[in-house]
Amino acid sequence: MKQEPKKQKLHQKLLSGGVSLLLIVAVCLCLFIVVQVLSHGHASLGGYSCFKVITGSMEPELSVGDLILTEKTEAADIEVNDIVSFYSQAPGMIGNIITHRVVDKIVDEDGTVRLLTKGDANLSMDGYAVTDDNLIGKVIWESGDSLLSDFLSFLSNKYGFLACIAFPALLISILILRDNVGAMKRDMKELVEELEKKETNPSSEDEDNRDGDEETYAQMCDRIRAELMEELKNSDTSEPSEPE
Repeated sequence: MKQEPKKQKLHQKLLSGGVSLLLIVAVCLCLFIVVQVLSHGHASLGGYSCFKVITGSMEPELSVGDLILTEKTEAADIEVNDIVSFYSQAPGMIGNIITHRVVDKIVDEDGTVRLLTKGDANLSMDGYAVTDDNLIGKVIWESGDSLLSDFLSFLSNKYGFLACIAFPALLISILILRDNVGAMKRDMKELVEELEKKETNPSSEDEDNRDGDEETYAQMCDRIRAELMEELKNSDTSEPSEPE
């Protein structure tokens, strides 16, 4: 019967520790993504990057609001009709991320591979070729029109992304506060129980200390009484006698 509370406490600690660890990992992952977005313009984890389609240049294959997942791929491994994401080199759009279809693949004499791209809904090809220098990766998955797409779209905007950071951080704070308050309550309860136990069942050591204190007090009183009596005797003998 006495072991059940201990087991429950152990299970609660393990569960609380596991949840806290998962939340910490989630927050660290979100912060990692934030740093990557701020430094590179997109998030990449293990060579995989996720983007949201914001124009209709690839309709009907990719619609506005769709999410796509790209895998880092060398230009030499890309084939015609593959859809790729890359950094634009066009004036006024340098650094913008574009996702278009490869319509031609050219290999120069020095071995450099150049990919010619075009949006499915565009009338003309892109003005600048894609090379390994500005290629992000090949599209390997698209969300399409689904609940998953709506959910991921929410996470990809600033409010959803903020929720991914704020909510786990809030949960971690609540768990830490709960554990601390619980530990304080347990310590106070144990202290009260220990004091009550001492009051009802004083130990032999406490009794010895108490007896020792009483004996010391009695000795001190006796010493003070003796000193006062001695002082009174001295004062009586020192007074001059009156003449007869």
